[in-house]
Amino acid sequence: MLIRYATLALLISALGAPPAWAQNAQKMNYLGQIIDMTELIPPPPPPDSEAWKQDLAGVLEMQESRNELQVGRAIADNVLSIYRFADVLGAKFNRANLPVMDAVLEKAQADARAILIAAKNALQRPRPAAASKEVLALGGTPRLPTAYPSGGVVFTTVTTIMLSRMIPEERFALSERNREYAVNRVVLGQHFPRDIRAGEIAGTVIAYALMQTPAFMQDLQAARAELRQVLGYPAEPDAVASVKPK
Repeated sequence: MLIRYATLALLISALGAPPAWAQNAQKMNYLGQIIDMTELIPPPPPPDSEAWKQDLAGVLEMQESRNELQVGRAIADNVLSIYRFADVLGAKFNRANLPVMDAVLEKAQADARAILIAAKNALQRPRPAAASKEVLALGGTPRLPTAYPSGGVVFTTVTTIMLSRMIPEERFALSERNREYAVNRVVLGQHFPRDIRAGEIAGTVIAYALMQTPAFMQDLQAARAELRQVLGYPAEPDAVASVKPK
């Protein structure tokens, strides 16, 4: 237990006091302070560098190849809702059925969003359509003006990891759905591929930090019991089935 707390302390505070852009962040629900993601995710490529050109080429290639079905799925995914994972977990996976889980994940996602905004404010990478007139972005005005890391992918990565803790039987399918969501951000031209990778890393770091927090894990246990009962899973998963992709 002491090792676990020491790991969390190292993750959050060994890098020193939070920088100026994180000092006045909102009060966190579970985490003690903002995690400085600028020290943990790769920096975005410098403008007009070879890596930047490759990133733009990835967006333009997707723009040329995207079809009506892909665009429809991507626009449907252009929301921040854990219930997009009903594709995997079924129709009973909805807010009305899951008030305990909904409240816990909403609080956790509020912490994640505070960390995300701090990182975006520090890194200030323009979105593809702002960086190049060749990009025809779909899906309306983005939720936040800057691209790096992808906030949508931070959200869905945190969600994926938490749902997988509660329903490990569906871990592979949940991860594949998260992968589709991430690609859909590029399909819409809202993000560069490197934004997506950074969002996956940041979401994983945040999820790990949350899982080292006793208050969160206590709440997650109550959410887990509710979710498994509502979806018709046994109280405890089968240890073998929970790690095998279907």
